Amino acid sequence: AAGGAIAAIESLLGSGAQYFVFDVRTNPGGLLSELTTLLDYLLPGVDIFVSVDKSGEETVITSNNVCLDMDMCVLVNADSYSAAEFFAAALQEYEWATIVGSQTYGKGNFQTAFYLSDGSMVNLSIGKYYTPGGKSLSETGVTPDVVVDLDDEQYALLYYNALEQADDPQFQAAIDTLTQKIS
Repeated sequence: AAGGAIAAIESLLGSGAQYFVFDVRTNPGGLLSELTTLLDYLLPGVDIFVSVDKSGEETVITSNNVCLDMDMCVLVNADSYSAAEFFAAALQEYEWATIVGSQTYGKGNFQTAFYLSDGSMVNLSIGKYYTPGGKSLSETGVTPDVVVDLDDEQYALLYYNALEQADDPQFQAAIDTLTQKIS
């Protein structure tokens, strides 16, 4: 949850962290409220998320002026989905973080469930999500600033949470990017 992530960030700041790497690879997304809470913590007084419902009504969420002004990277891959993609996209659009990894999935719609009288359910898309800059991620996803692909073996290890950081070319590219920035 965003509250736990923010507490972890603050703990690391207290320990002298110089930069952050957010890993949203193989992340299926999550709650809009969690996404906007975390982006509000990271970004300074800007639009952080836009949605448009089926009737065309637009909702824009804006962050406050308090922010985390540090170098950061976000790791993404083809299984970064929905809120994970919009997290990376917002930070990328404001040049607040460098995005590292491979192209994301491209989910830009939101759904609601309709329960039928026989007990079955239909899940229908009822609106679209947009980045703060007004870009839809549907069928395009997020293109990383630094493209680094994993081979099949590395991807399998990542998926099963068994890829060591030293053997993870995406993680190593993020560290290289950040250490170059602070040098």
